[in-house]
Amino acid sequence: MRTIILSLIFAITGVLAQAETLTLGSVNDNVRKHLDRFAPLAAYLERELADHGITEVAISVLPTSQDMVEALSSNQVDLYFDSPLVAARVAREAGAEPFLRRWKRGVGSYHSLIIVPTDSPLQSIEDLVGRRIGFQDPDSTSGFLLPLDMVLQAGLDVIELPNREADFSSDALGYVFTQDDKNTVLWLAKGWIDAAATDPRGFAMLEKARPGQYRALAQSMEVPRQVVISRKGLSPELAEIIKQKLIALEDSDEGKKIMKKFHKTTRFDEFPDGVEATFAPIYALLSRLDVLRLY
Repeated sequence: MRTIILSLIFAITGVLAQAETLTLGSVNDNVRKHLDRFAPLAAYLERELADHGITEVAISVLPTSQDMVEALSSNQVDLYFDSPLVAARVAREAGAEPFLRRWKRGVGSYHSLIIVPTDSPLQSIEDLVGRRIGFQDPDSTSGFLLPLDMVLQAGLDVIELPNREADFSSDALGYVFTQDDKNTVLWLAKGWIDAAATDPRGFAMLEKARPGQYRALAQSMEVPRQVVISRKGLSPELAEIIKQKLIALEDSDEGKKIMKKFHKTTRFDEFPDGVEATFAPIYALLSRLDVLRLY
């Protein structure tokens, strides 16, 4: 039944797109929650774009990133919001383009950290051979993709473990998915894993709870906190108007409230180093993972 409902949403959105509808897209399995988060932003854009040929702003929440590839490719989604590496992979496959950076909780860009207890004998990524590391989930930028690339670039073999107690070869790094960043740092604090992949916020949370007891073993490259992707063929004139409307949200109290409701957004802006400089290393990372068939 869930599949049928999502298919109907997808089909209806496709019909609306032909009637001068701008469609905002997201990937998540909690449709109602995401619809609630998107609603104020959609209402704002619908009002602001009424004089620019847009009669409705619709919302499309799809279950998988591959569904989003198909939706962008077929013009059924116009703007797609997600974390940078997942969004970049979708954009690459759909021929879509990076559109804007989205700040979340006041953060415009961030990185991944591999952290260990301060008294751990581990001093480098190479020392992780034979150890266990906690990753968040397969689609997490800071909790999996960035640290995975660091590990692979260091020449380590990796193996996914079904659980944190599973045995594995001492010649590889065993990784286990914790399914939540809070779980990752908790598992490290409990001593269930030897290292944890997290972002600066997760590290700060651990440092606040246990000052001085953990340290960073490695740090990844910097990437945008969140991004907006536009489909191929979106009118350049309309795209520019939408950009300015999103960027202008921070200039009013109403706009700030709309952004806060939208996944705790605090700002939209252009990529400060430009699209090419920002995404070239991201696409290179994805290509490395593609070759190894790990993503």
